Amino acid sequence: MLPLLLALAVSAPAADSAIRPALMPWPRSVTWNAGALRLDSSFTVTVAGRSDPRLERALERTLKRLGRRTGIAFSATIAHGGSGTLVVRVAAAGPAVPELSQDESYALTVTPTGAALDAPTTVGVIRGVETLLQLVAADSAGYYLPAATITDAPRFRWRGLLLDVGRHFEPVEVVERTLDGMALGKLNVLHWHLSDDQGFRVESRRYPRLQQFGSDGLYYTQEQIRAVVDYAADRGIRVVPEFDMPGHSTSWFVGYPQYASGKGPYAIQRTWGVFDPAFDPTRESVYQFLDGFIGEMSGLFPDAFWHLGGDEVPGTEWNANPRIRAWMKLHHVKDDAALQAHFNQRLIAILARHHKQVVGWDEILHPDLPATAVIQSWRGTSYLGDAARDGHRGILSAPYYLDHIDPTSQLYQADPLPAAAGLSDAEAARVLGGEACMWAEYVGPETVESRIWPRMLAVAERFWSPVAVSDVPDMYRRLDAVAVQLGDLDINTIGHTHEFVVRMMNGRPGARALERLLSVTEPGNFGQRADAMTWTQQTPLVRLVDAAVPDPVSRRIYAALAVRAVAGDSSARDDLDRRFAELQELPAAVRIAAANAPLASDGIAPADMIAALAAVGARANGYLATGTPMPIATRDSALSVLRDAGKPYGMLRIAILDAVQTLVTAAGGKQ
Repeated sequence: MLPLLLALAVSAPAADSAIRPALMPWPRSVTWNAGALRLDSSFTVTVAGRSDPRLERALERTLKRLGRRTGIAFSATIAHGGSGTLVVRVAAAGPAVPELSQDESYALTVTPTGAALDAPTTVGVIRGVETLLQLVAADSAGYYLPAATITDAPRFRWRGLLLDVGRHFEPVEVVERTLDGMALGKLNVLHWHLSDDQGFRVESRRYPRLQQFGSDGLYYTQEQIRAVVDYAADRGIRVVPEFDMPGHSTSWFVGYPQYASGKGPYAIQRTWGVFDPAFDPTRESVYQFLDGFIGEMSGLFPDAFWHLGGDEVPGTEWNANPRIRAWMKLHHVKDDAALQAHFNQRLIAILARHHKQVVGWDEILHPDLPATAVIQSWRGTSYLGDAARDGHRGILSAPYYLDHIDPTSQLYQADPLPAAAGLSDAEAARVLGGEACMWAEYVGPETVESRIWPRMLAVAERFWSPVAVSDVPDMYRRLDAVAVQLGDLDINTIGHTHEFVVRMMNGRPGARALERLLSVTEPGNFGQRADAMTWTQQTPLVRLVDAAVPDPVSRRIYAALAVRAVAGDSSARDDLDRRFAELQELPAAVRIAAANAPLASDGIAPADMIAALAAVGARANGYLATGTPMPIATRDSALSVLRDAGKPYGMLRIAILDAVQTLVTAAGGKQ
């Protein structure tokens, strides 16, 4: 037991947080040494031994980012052989197309006289330079790298992010910035959801009516696809395409209705949900069509894996089609699940001819499914367990839905190997890793980055770091620091709210009030937005809910102040009194903004609730200061406000609720 405990202690972040840099994901092993390597214009990079173009480009990007961080004009030349401040040694280039089995390990050593980065493959170097960039620190003498010895490798082989561009299209530059953020977090799979009922997003030259009629003109050319795949490979990231079928497929049939199960005609879906159109599994022409399509797309997407979707097939068109029902009877296909299994079997055979392994959502799990198929679980850990026990490799996505606007801490504490799955060692070995999902019903190019980042960095740590790295407060401390580096990649998270509000108010009074409102709120989740109003694909994403960011830092600030206030810290109580007083002024200020910009009217209801909640918090704080128990009537009134504050207002959720609850409870407000 003692060796295990020692290993865990090495793996977990040290307690002396004041002296250690904020690394995320936290490496497998870190030893802090005495001294530091000072950074100045004499800093050079040398490749010792073999090199390759991908390695060269990675090191050039590193120097540019290092210069942007420090303001130092570093030489952009990568030397070969001889001495250098940073010496890079790589044993082999590794596969040009990133693979599931690629070796991503590295070792980084920093001393006061220089640094060395060693890796078995170029991808290992790509992971290592991200850690090196996170080591950059500063003091009165300038910038430096603290002396350290780091050895690192990922816990899981599959560490992904799904980007849905079917419902709302994302331009290439957004996709590339997403890949840059993924590289920062050492993620290695972009799951590119390229088709859905609302849009087909890839140019097909063999079947041009797909993009001509199914995309609204919003699709990626084949040249753009190749560029993105290359961009990802340069960062050690695999691109796994998803073309959803047999359901979620309306956009296919706008141009090619003959492959659908219904009569048509079909039109792009403009709303969200599960729709009836589905491929006809009983027609040979469907498989000929898909064989041609997959063959063409295989030339664009070199990864060994292909995601066929397979989720949420209602079977409505199948059951309404007499010919399909007759075919099922003739071939002894007893139900919709068996019919989908037949479709999947045929599709898997086609994909195998094109040298592709299949990934699908957990609905494709069926006794007739070949064991080679990878199951991606979105409905819960039980489905991941079922897949592993049935001999399938699996990926867990169920806890990592970014569009649900769950707190970062909740995402962070969900493990890709949950104990609830009850897997044996052999079954657990089939779990490849995890994948977060950014579904796009309510995000577009101007909002998607604020919904992914910085929360995704915490998820990335869960996929990469040892299981012992699990301290939530320390995660937040490091996340706040590392998230700033997203700006080095032009990923806009810090200025997101400000830019939205400035544009909304267009120079008219009220912008500061809205920013204050948004600082203590967060977006409502998927269901809360849907309940609040009717959204379509054409609804502009320009409301206050779009300006808000998930899990705002105010939640933690108020929560910490409340804990200190309860413990008797008078300065915390004074700080809370000041903050609560300011929040009680919000309703009047937000109404001024709403008078100048109708979109700002979404803020009236939450401002009123925030003011009421702040008043409750101020009263509870006052009782704590005097040591007087809260009267029963006051307590009951406070509890009523707390219950109401848990609801979404104007599609916004109030982030200070937990802090006020802490104060009320401590002041005698227990139910």
